[in-house]
Amino acid sequence: MATDTFEIKHQRHFRLWIELKDKIVFESELIKNDIPFHIDENQSTIGSSIRYFLPDEHSSSIDSIIKQYGIAASTDTIKIYDVDDEKKIQRMYWAVAIAVAVLSLVIIIFVSL
Repeated sequence: MATDTFEIKHQRHFRLWIELKDKIVFESELIKNDIPFHIDENQSTIGSSIRYFLPDEHSSSIDSIIKQYGIAASTDTIKIYDVDDEKKIQRMYWAVAIAVAVLSLVIIIFVSL
């Protein structure tokens, strides 16, 4: 019987976002079809989607489950923002902006001498 398996993240896998309203149906079908999965427990909840890590070799079975039960799902190719990723990007932008400002200030000081 399939359960939440962290090892999937170390194999060929894909990420799938499932709407919270479809969580019980989706997980019960994964378990019934003996498809291993991992839920990202450290994700920030934007909207009402849950991120699953699923093995590539079961993609056709998972696709059938999604179609059969009308489960609302999306992949990472459809842009969904992760708060932790956004924080990292914002830190990078601030670091670049500060570096440009300091470099500009240094150039202005040396040119004015």
